[in-house]
Parts: sequence; C-alpha cells; structure tokens
Amino acid sequence: MFWNKRLVASAFSVVMLTAAALAQQTATGIVFDDANGNGLRDPGEAGLKGIRVSNQRQVVKTDENGRYSLPVDDNTALFVVKPKGWASPLDRNNIQRYYYIHAPKGSPSYNYPGVSPTGPLPASVDFPLRKQKESKKFTALFLGDTQTTGANQTRYLAHDVAEELAGVKAAFGVTLGDVANNDLTVFPRNAAVMGRIGIPWHNVPGNHDMNHDAPTDKDSAETFRANYGPEYYSFDYGDVHFLVLENIKWIGNGYHCWLGPEQMEFVKNDLAFVPMDQLVVLMMHIPITQLEDKAQLFDLLKGRKNLFAVAGHTHDMRNQMLGKEAGWSGEKPLHHLINGTSCGGWWTGA
Repeated sequence: MFWNKRLVASAFSVVMLTAAALAQQTATGIVFDDANGNGLRDPGEAGLKGIRVSNQRQVVKTDENGRYSLPVDDNTALFVVKPKGWASPLDRNNIQRYYYIHAPKGSPSYNYPGVSPTGPLPASVDFPLRKQKESKKFTALFLGDTQTTGANQTRYLAHDVAEELAGVKAAFGVTLGDVANNDLTVFPRNAAVMGRIGIPWHNVPGNHDMNHDAPTDKDSAETFRANYGPEYYSFDYGDVHFLVLENIKWIGNGYHCWLGPEQMEFVKNDLAFVPMDQLVVLMMHIPITQLEDKAQLFDLLKGRKNLFAVAGHTHDMRNQMLGKEAGWSGEKPLHHLINGTSCGGWWTGA
C-alpha cells in the first residue's frame, strides 16, 4: 500500500489554460507510472499505454505515450479505470483519488455544499498510478447501509464496525450506499472513521445520500461527489472487474430505482473492454430486481456467465439466484446478494 500516510492533495498534475482557451471542451492528459509516489509526473516517469479513462459516458484507452482525450461539459467527472496490478493514490482516509471533477462554477447552492468551483479546464489532467501486487484470490469487504445521523451515530459506527475490522486482511472495502441518513454533514466524519480500518475504501451512493433539495436528478449527488468522487465508475482488481452503479433517480420529492441512458452508455462502453469470460461484480444500493430499466442492463450483460451483483437498502440479508422470473435469461442464474446493513435497525440496537 502507498500514499496512505498523508493526504494526497491532488491525484493529478495540472497546467492551467490561458484565458483565451477557457471555452475548450476537450480534456486531455497522461496516465503515468508514478514511480516515486508523489502524485506528480516527474522527469523520467513514463506514460502508460492502454489504460482506460472515462468521462462517465465514453471510455477510451491511452495511446503509446499514455495520453487520452475526452469531451467534457461544465460538470464532468474524469477518471482512470484502475487496471490490474496498479493502484491509484489514497488520501488520509484511504479513499482512492483516481478522478478529476471539472466544474468551473462549482455545484448549485444546496443545503449541503457540493463541489467547489474548479475554474478553467486544465491544459493537462494527468492521473498517477503505481504498481502493486494483486493476487488472483483475494478478500473484499461489503458493508450495507452505515446510515448515520450526527456525531453520536458516527461514534457507534467507529466502535461497532471500524474497530472490529481494523487491521483486517482485505484488498479493499465497499459501503453499499446510504453512507448517511439524509444528514450529509456526516460524510467527512464517516470517511475518517472508515479510513481507520486501514484498507482502500469505496462508497456507493444511496437514496439517503442525495441532495434532497435538488429539484431533479441532475446535480442531486453533488455533496456525495465532493466527498467521495464520481457516483458511478469502474475498476479492476486481480482478475475481477468491478462496476459501481448509482441507481437512485431523484425526482424532487422522492426517488425511483433507475440507471438512466447516460449511465447505461457508460456500462456499455466500459464492458466493451472487459472479456466475456471475466468475472464482473456489480455494486449498487437498491437491489437489482427493483431497477425500472433492468431489462436494458440485463441486455448489456447478455452472454456473460461470470456475474455477481451485490446491494444493500432493504435492511435484511438475502441470497438470490435470479432467473427468468426476474427477467434474467442468462445460461446461468445471476447471483445477487442483498447485504446486511451495518446500522441494523437504524442504530436502535435492533
């Protein structure tokens, strides 16, 4: 493990554009071998060929010099798809900093702050990676809803969960949504608590992690983004491909379980680079059976025999083998685990 002893202020190096180029809407940069682990591209640190980079819709591979180009708008998350045998920087809370959010004017003004203004698009958005050993057989932790409100429940999380898991021998961990319970001020405290476990940590957005004063689904995950990064993305570890999905469609006074066309486009383009026989793990908050557009997702997964889906949300635990009754027509049943929640009965002791 590396970069986990100090806060990495930036997972990329940037060179600012001149004022004359502020309207540029194509991002370019280099994915490089950060041999000394300082997060910056130094002389002699080579670009990496064939690394996937995405803007949450398109997915491209870097050229022989490690360079990529992708279109962006005024609220775009760019990220590197972590490849097998490489690692992204970790901040002091063991959250991977594999992304850059381009938001020149920042997030809209909601009750909870979102992304601060990032200013003009940098001339080069560069992503560091560093080699690490990854076994074919490894352990990953999945936690259902931590769902804390306020400092007291964050302390429960620290004592009942983080202390019990501290030092565990796992490659990484994932909170499967509802990190918070509508009180989004807990995000930084929860991140610090989970960081004490001592392994890289991923977070999936849940319905209680949204900006509930957002009038529509657009920009409804801005506070989540500001704290944890893109709301959906992918990465490889060992021989497994992991997809983090955001299946909350906020409608202003409630939500639906839905991925939507932009995220479907990303899934399609992401999976185009994943061999058909590779194990793909889908991580989401609401169970996959409740997806209103699951037929489109299942169509993108057609022909894949090595699949596993895991979710939270329901505050119980179920192992499901999905078949035709659930709309899945694959040769083998789709194994779907609904993971138990960390908060139990919402930290009531139940």
